[in-house]
Amino acid sequence: MSPNTESPVEVEEAVARIDSRGAKIRRKQLQQTLSQLQHDGELTADQRLAVEELSERLVDRLLAVPRASLQDAARSADEETIETAVSLFE
Repeated sequence: MSPNTESPVEVEEAVARIDSRGAKIRRKQLQQTLSQLQHDGELTADQRLAVEELSERLVDRLLAVPRASLQDAARSADEETIETAVSLFE
């Protein structure tokens, strides 16, 4: 590995940042959506849970590709892909 290539620990930190950003966005959007739905009428506990689970699945699936790309790049010491992925989620 060249001196400029991120170590697996740094890649893990980048993945954690991606996950953290995704979770932050999910929480904000979920709060707004649930507030709007509640305003429009009573939400049952099951409906609320369904919306929460949907938001989790969407974020998880959307972030699966960047996570996998970072992990693949780390295995192959692909510095350019790592830097690009990290910069997209800063």
